[in-house]
Amino acid sequence: MEDLNEVALAYYESGTDEERRLFDQFFESMDEDGNGRVSYREFSEFMSLEAYDRNMCTRDFFNDLDVDGSRGLDFNEVLTLYYIIKSGRPICRQCKIFITNEYFTCTRCFKTRSSPYNICLECFRGEEGHFYHTHSLEQFVDNFALLECLRKEALEEDREDEYYEPSPSRSRSQRIVPYSRYPSENSSHHAIVPYNPNIPAERRNRWGTAFRILETGLHFASVVTSCSIM
Repeated sequence: MEDLNEVALAYYESGTDEERRLFDQFFESMDEDGNGRVSYREFSEFMSLEAYDRNMCTRDFFNDLDVDGSRGLDFNEVLTLYYIIKSGRPICRQCKIFITNEYFTCTRCFKTRSSPYNICLECFRGEEGHFYHTHSLEQFVDNFALLECLRKEALEEDREDEYYEPSPSRSRSQRIVPYSRYPSENSSHHAIVPYNPNIPAERRNRWGTAFRILETGLHFASVVTSCSIM
Protein backbone atom coordinates (compact mmCIF):
# COMPACT_ATOMS: atom_id res chain seq x y z
CA MET A 1 0.00 0.00 0.00
CA GLU A 2 2.97 2.32 0.58
CA ASP A 3 3.76 2.26 -3.15
CA LEU A 4 0.20 3.26 -4.02
CA ASN A 5 0.45 6.12 -1.56
CA GLU A 6 3.57 7.37 -3.34
CA VAL A 7 1.76 7.25 -6.69
CA ALA A 8 -1.29 9.08 -5.31
CA LEU A 9 0.94 11.71 -3.67
CA ALA A 10 2.81 12.25 -6.95
CA TYR A 11 -0.49 12.98 -8.72
CA TYR A 12 -1.50 15.37 -5.95
CA GLU A 13 1.80 17.25 -5.97
CA SER A 14 1.72 17.62 -9.76
CA GLY A 15 -1.78 19.12 -9.68
CA THR A 16 -2.67 22.80 -9.78
CA ASP A 17 -3.38 24.88 -6.68
CA GLU A 18 -7.09 24.69 -7.43
CA GLU A 19 -7.00 20.90 -7.81
CA ARG A 20 -5.21 20.51 -4.50
CA ARG A 21 -7.69 22.87 -2.85
CA LEU A 22 -10.58 20.75 -4.11
CA PHE A 23 -9.06 17.60 -2.67
CA ASP A 24 -8.40 19.35 0.66
CA GLN A 25 -12.08 20.23 0.67
CA PHE A 26 -12.98 16.61 -0.07
CA PHE A 27 -10.86 15.34 2.82
CA GLU A 28 -12.53 17.79 5.19
CA SER A 29 -15.95 16.51 4.11
CA MET A 30 -14.97 12.97 5.13
CA ASP A 31 -13.35 14.06 8.40
CA GLU A 32 -16.66 14.76 10.11
CA ASP A 33 -15.29 15.62 13.55
CA GLY A 34 -12.38 17.66 12.17
CA ASN A 35 -9.65 15.80 14.09
CA GLY A 36 -7.47 15.33 11.01
CA ARG A 37 -8.22 11.61 10.68
CA VAL A 38 -11.05 9.62 9.13
CA SER A 39 -12.35 6.97 11.53
CA TYR A 40 -13.61 3.57 10.46
CA ARG A 41 -17.18 4.77 10.97
CA GLU A 42 -16.61 7.82 8.75
CA PHE A 43 -14.85 5.63 6.20
CA SER A 44 -17.54 2.92 6.10
CA GLU A 45 -20.37 5.45 5.79
CA PHE A 46 -18.63 7.15 2.88
CA MET A 47 -17.69 3.89 1.17
CA SER A 48 -21.25 2.60 1.38
CA LEU A 49 -21.98 5.35 -1.16
CA GLU A 50 -18.86 5.47 -3.33
CA ALA A 51 -17.17 2.05 -3.34
CA TYR A 52 -17.41 0.10 -6.60
CA ASP A 53 -16.79 -3.19 -4.79
CA ARG A 54 -18.46 -4.15 -1.51
CA ASN A 55 -15.23 -5.86 -0.41
CA MET A 56 -13.74 -2.37 -0.10
CA CYS A 57 -16.18 -1.52 2.69
CA THR A 58 -14.58 -3.92 5.14
CA ARG A 59 -12.45 -3.42 8.23
CA ASP A 60 -9.64 -5.39 6.53
CA PHE A 61 -9.48 -2.92 3.66
CA PHE A 62 -9.57 0.00 6.10
CA ASN A 63 -6.65 -1.54 7.98
CA ASP A 64 -4.75 -1.96 4.70
CA LEU A 65 -5.17 1.77 4.05
CA ASP A 66 -4.17 2.64 7.61
CA VAL A 67 -0.46 2.19 6.92
CA ASP A 68 0.73 3.82 10.16
CA GLY A 69 -1.68 1.77 12.30
CA SER A 70 -3.24 4.83 13.94
CA ARG A 71 -6.78 3.45 13.60
CA GLY A 72 -7.68 6.43 11.46
CA LEU A 73 -6.89 7.55 7.90
CA ASP A 74 -4.76 10.66 7.63
CA PHE A 75 -4.68 12.98 4.62
CA ASN A 76 -2.23 10.87 2.59
CA GLU A 77 -4.14 7.66 3.31
CA VAL A 78 -7.41 9.22 2.13
CA LEU A 79 -5.54 10.43 -0.95
CA THR A 80 -4.56 6.80 -1.57
CA LEU A 81 -8.20 5.76 -1.16
CA TYR A 82 -9.27 8.32 -3.76
CA TYR A 83 -6.61 7.08 -6.17
CA ILE A 84 -7.78 3.48 -5.68
CA ILE A 85 -11.41 4.39 -6.36
CA LYS A 86 -10.67 6.43 -9.47
CA SER A 87 -8.04 4.12 -10.99
CA GLY A 88 -10.24 1.05 -10.51
CA ARG A 89 -7.62 -0.93 -8.61
CA PRO A 90 -9.12 -4.40 -8.39
CA ILE A 91 -10.22 -6.81 -5.72
CA CYS A 92 -9.32 -10.41 -6.61
CA ARG A 93 -12.52 -12.13 -7.75
CA GLN A 94 -11.28 -15.42 -6.32
CA CYS A 95 -9.84 -14.74 -2.84
CA LYS A 96 -11.42 -11.25 -2.40
CA ILE A 97 -8.20 -9.52 -1.32
CA PHE A 98 -7.25 -6.05 -2.54
CA ILE A 99 -4.55 -6.32 -5.24
CA THR A 100 -1.68 -3.88 -4.79
CA ASN A 101 0.66 -5.25 -7.46
CA GLU A 102 0.42 -7.19 -10.74
CA TYR A 103 -2.76 -9.11 -11.53
CA PHE A 104 -4.35 -11.13 -14.31
CA THR A 105 -7.55 -10.29 -16.16
CA CYS A 106 -9.81 -12.35 -18.39
CA THR A 107 -9.54 -10.90 -21.89
CA ARG A 108 -12.93 -12.24 -22.94
CA CYS A 109 -14.68 -10.62 -19.98
CA PHE A 110 -12.71 -7.41 -20.54
CA LYS A 111 -13.98 -7.15 -24.11
CA THR A 112 -17.56 -8.26 -23.64
CA ARG A 113 -18.61 -7.38 -20.08
CA SER A 114 -18.98 -4.10 -18.23
CA SER A 115 -17.08 -5.49 -15.23
CA PRO A 116 -13.65 -7.11 -15.82
CA TYR A 117 -12.74 -10.36 -14.06
CA ASN A 118 -9.42 -9.85 -12.28
CA ILE A 119 -7.46 -12.28 -10.09
CA CYS A 120 -4.26 -11.95 -8.10
CA LEU A 121 -1.00 -13.69 -8.97
CA GLU A 122 -1.42 -16.25 -6.19
CA CYS A 123 -4.85 -17.35 -7.44
CA PHE A 124 -3.61 -17.48 -11.04
CA ARG A 125 -0.77 -19.78 -10.01
CA GLY A 126 -2.95 -21.91 -7.73
CA GLU A 127 -4.14 -25.41 -8.44
CA GLU A 128 -6.60 -25.65 -11.31
CA GLY A 129 -9.18 -27.24 -9.05
CA HIS A 130 -9.32 -24.04 -7.00
CA PHE A 131 -10.10 -21.85 -10.00
CA TYR A 132 -13.75 -21.15 -10.78
CA HIS A 133 -14.60 -19.04 -13.79
CA THR A 134 -16.56 -19.29 -17.02
CA HIS A 135 -13.43 -18.94 -19.14
CA SER A 136 -10.19 -20.92 -18.88
CA LEU A 137 -6.83 -19.62 -17.66
CA GLU A 138 -5.66 -19.47 -21.28
CA GLN A 139 -7.88 -16.38 -21.65
CA PHE A 140 -6.02 -14.49 -18.87
CA VAL A 141 -3.15 -12.02 -19.32
CA ASP A 142 -1.39 -9.83 -16.79
CA ASN A 143 -2.17 -6.12 -16.55
CA PHE A 144 1.04 -5.02 -18.30
CA ALA A 145 0.45 -7.39 -21.23
CA LEU A 146 -3.13 -6.12 -21.48
CA LEU A 147 -1.97 -2.50 -21.59
CA GLU A 148 0.51 -3.33 -24.36
CA CYS A 149 -2.23 -5.14 -26.28
CA LEU A 150 -4.51 -2.10 -26.04
CA ARG A 151 -1.67 0.16 -27.19
CA LYS A 152 -1.11 -1.98 -30.27
CA GLU A 153 -4.83 -2.05 -31.03
CA ALA A 154 -4.95 1.76 -30.81
CA LEU A 155 -1.98 2.06 -33.17
CA GLU A 156 -3.64 -0.34 -35.59
CA GLU A 157 -6.82 1.73 -35.53
CA ASP A 158 -4.79 4.87 -36.22
CA ARG A 159 -3.28 3.17 -39.26
CA GLU A 160 -6.74 2.18 -40.46
CA ASP A 161 -7.93 5.77 -40.03
CA GLU A 162 -5.16 7.01 -42.33
CA TYR A 163 -6.69 5.00 -45.16
CA TYR A 164 -10.33 5.43 -44.17
CA GLU A 165 -12.54 6.75 -46.97
CA PRO A 166 -15.96 7.82 -45.66
CA SER A 167 -18.86 6.52 -47.72
CA PRO A 168 -21.98 8.58 -48.57
CA SER A 169 -24.04 6.42 -46.21
CA ARG A 170 -21.76 6.64 -43.17
CA SER A 171 -19.63 9.47 -41.89
CA ARG A 172 -16.21 9.04 -40.32
CA SER A 173 -17.65 9.65 -36.86
CA GLN A 174 -20.08 6.76 -37.38
CA ARG A 175 -17.38 4.13 -37.82
CA ILE A 176 -18.36 1.00 -35.91
CA VAL A 177 -16.25 0.12 -32.87
CA PRO A 178 -16.63 -3.54 -31.79
CA TYR A 179 -16.47 -2.87 -28.06
CA SER A 180 -15.67 -0.19 -25.54
CA ARG A 181 -11.96 -0.35 -24.80
CA TYR A 182 -12.15 0.96 -21.29
CA PRO A 183 -14.82 0.53 -18.57
CA SER A 184 -17.02 3.62 -18.36
CA GLU A 185 -17.96 5.54 -15.26
CA ASN A 186 -21.49 4.16 -15.64
CA SER A 187 -20.45 0.53 -15.90
CA SER A 188 -21.11 -1.95 -13.12
CA HIS A 189 -17.36 -1.88 -12.42
CA HIS A 190 -17.95 1.54 -10.87
CA ALA A 191 -21.42 0.82 -9.53
CA ILE A 192 -22.30 2.25 -6.13
CA VAL A 193 -23.03 -0.42 -3.55
CA PRO A 194 -26.34 -0.19 -1.64
CA TYR A 195 -26.08 2.68 0.81
CA ASN A 196 -26.83 2.57 4.50
CA PRO A 197 -30.34 4.07 4.97
CA ASN A 198 -29.40 5.00 8.55
CA ILE A 199 -26.90 7.61 7.35
CA PRO A 200 -28.56 11.05 7.63
CA ALA A 201 -29.42 12.55 4.27
CA GLU A 202 -27.59 15.76 5.19
CA ARG A 203 -24.33 13.86 5.68
CA ARG A 204 -24.77 11.87 2.44
CA ASN A 205 -25.43 15.11 0.56
CA ARG A 206 -22.31 16.75 2.05
CA TRP A 207 -20.06 13.88 0.95
CA GLY A 208 -21.72 13.67 -2.43
CA THR A 209 -21.41 17.39 -3.04
CA ALA A 210 -17.72 17.46 -2.10
CA PHE A 211 -16.98 14.37 -4.18
CA ARG A 212 -18.81 15.73 -7.25
CA ILE A 213 -17.20 19.17 -6.93
CA LEU A 214 -13.82 17.44 -6.82
CA GLU A 215 -14.73 15.39 -9.89
CA THR A 216 -16.01 18.40 -11.82
CA GLY A 217 -13.08 20.59 -10.86
CA LEU A 218 -10.59 17.98 -11.99
CA HIS A 219 -12.51 17.22 -15.21
CA PHE A 220 -11.83 13.56 -14.46
CA ALA A 221 -12.84 11.24 -17.33
CA SER A 222 -10.59 8.23 -16.63
CA VAL A 223 -7.05 7.55 -15.46
CA VAL A 224 -6.22 5.83 -18.74
CA THR A 225 -7.36 8.60 -21.07
CA SER A 226 -6.33 11.66 -19.06
CA CYS A 227 -3.19 10.19 -17.47
CA SER A 228 -3.93 11.99 -14.23
CA ILE A 229 -6.15 11.59 -11.20
CA MET A 230 -5.88 15.30 -10.40
